[in-house]
Amino acid sequence: MGNSKTNYTVPFAIMSFLLFLLGFVTWINNILVPFMKVQFSISESQAQLVSAAFFSAYIISIPVGGVVKKIGYKMSVIIGSVITGIGCAIFVPALSIGYSMVLAGLFVTAIGVVVLQVAANPYVIALGTPETSASRLTLAMAINSLAAVLAPVIGGYILSSSNGDVSVNEGLAKTMFIALAGISIGTAVLLVFMNLPAIEDESDDGAKGEGRSAWSYPHLILGFIAIGMYMGLEVGVGNYFLNYVEYNVEGKTMDFASKILGFYPLGFFIGRLAGAGLLKKYEASKVLLVNSVICVALLATFFLTKGSAFSIWPLIAQGLFLSIMWSVLFDLSMKDIPASAAKLGSGIICTGVVFTGMWMFIMGKVVDSTATVTNGVADPATANYGIAYAFFFFFYAYIIFFALKGSKIRR
Repeated sequence: MGNSKTNYTVPFAIMSFLLFLLGFVTWINNILVPFMKVQFSISESQAQLVSAAFFSAYIISIPVGGVVKKIGYKMSVIIGSVITGIGCAIFVPALSIGYSMVLAGLFVTAIGVVVLQVAANPYVIALGTPETSASRLTLAMAINSLAAVLAPVIGGYILSSSNGDVSVNEGLAKTMFIALAGISIGTAVLLVFMNLPAIEDESDDGAKGEGRSAWSYPHLILGFIAIGMYMGLEVGVGNYFLNYVEYNVEGKTMDFASKILGFYPLGFFIGRLAGAGLLKKYEASKVLLVNSVICVALLATFFLTKGSAFSIWPLIAQGLFLSIMWSVLFDLSMKDIPASAAKLGSGIICTGVVFTGMWMFIMGKVVDSTATVTNGVADPATANYGIAYAFFFFFYAYIIFFALKGSKIRR
């Protein structure tokens, strides 16, 4: 796929910036969930529709993979950047119109993110030798993590709390999305004038797997499910963290939580930088297995200390070990997939992200069921937000299966 003699520094930098952009847009959802809950006076499960609206857009990943195959990586990332910008722009008037319009704007934004995700991941894999693909993608995702660190820091300014009362800054939220719209569309314009090397499909008569559908690879389909499980973990920590700290941890506020949350994606950044080196030395499936087992231990520690100030840190620490999972799951799922099927394969894997919205809504329903209801209205201060993290045991169990067995089922 990639030519080791070609200098791919510039295209790699461009793809890394795009991953940075989509990372910020994605991670800001952690702040938007409690923001919408206050802005529109809605329940926890209704607020989690932010995630449902955003991540449901990944249902188009498969057709997007086909489009990328037809129009190429460069045109795909240009279109993805423009759509992302349009979606961010919709968000600005939507805050004054209503929650349904906000969800529509987030859905449009997510469509652009999907296009960027489907195009950027296999492109980064192709920019070099197959032996270093997991390391290369992990490094690119480390740049993505920098945006994730920045998102809660900036997003934290649109939320504040005092004596258990949470307030929002609508004007600052609009300014943030205006800036995101400008950056997205500006990036698309710059890309028009940039030269990105084309990655050609393998079409030699003797090419391995020629003519075989991406759907026929069992490990790719199992990887699609694994991505869905992983996203429940990555997004779940942040989506429930602010309310957990505000209402379930004595002596802590949402202001404190929004600042501490930045350490979670910082763990992703550090872990991905370290992982880029480790994955050059150790088998990717073994690294995935070890990290998953450590995360299960951290999760158990959280439940043993739930409600205490210490319980915050086992949640935050998971970011360090979750950090390599997206790139490793993606890379393991794409192993032995010929370039002729890679773009569709990427689309299939990315479709697994759709599970995220479903997980967040179900977890929100469970949290709602623990709240005290007065005159038909659930009191958010009485809900048990920590119970949402019980779902994580199920997610980790599947990822461990994939590391041990699923990624090796190839026919």
